[in-house]
Amino acid sequence: MDRVRAGEEDPACLLCGGMLKSATISFGENLVAADLHRAQLASASADLFLAIGTSLVVYPVAGFPELALRNGATLVVLTAEETPYDQYASAVLRDRLEEVLRQSSKRCDEPSLLGIPDLCGSI
Repeated sequence: MDRVRAGEEDPACLLCGGMLKSATISFGENLVAADLHRAQLASASADLFLAIGTSLVVYPVAGFPELALRNGATLVVLTAEETPYDQYASAVLRDRLEEVLRQSSKRCDEPSLLGIPDLCGSI
C-alpha cells in the first residue's frame, strides 16, 4: 500500500508488458470455475468458516457460509456491516479487520475470549 500511496505506477509484466494484477475478482468479472469448485469443497468440509470483510450478499460466493453451516461448521463473521448470516454466526466482530485479525491470532490459545469454540487446534 505504501507504493500506491506514494503514487508509484503499477508494475508491468516482464513477459508481455501488461499491468500486473492481484488474483482478485471485480464486479462483472467471471469467477474461475476451478477456484469456485475448490471453494465449495472447502466450505463443505470446514470446521470453522471465517467470513472476513464481505457483505455476504453476492452469489455464488455468498452461499458458502450456508454450505459450511449445513455441514457442521462454526461461522464467524468479521465485517463492518450487518450480513444475512449474522444471526447464524457463533461470533460477529465489527472492529477494524487488521486489529481483529491481530488479536485473533494472539488469542488462538484462548478462543473463548473471541466467543467461539476451541477450534484453533485444528486450524
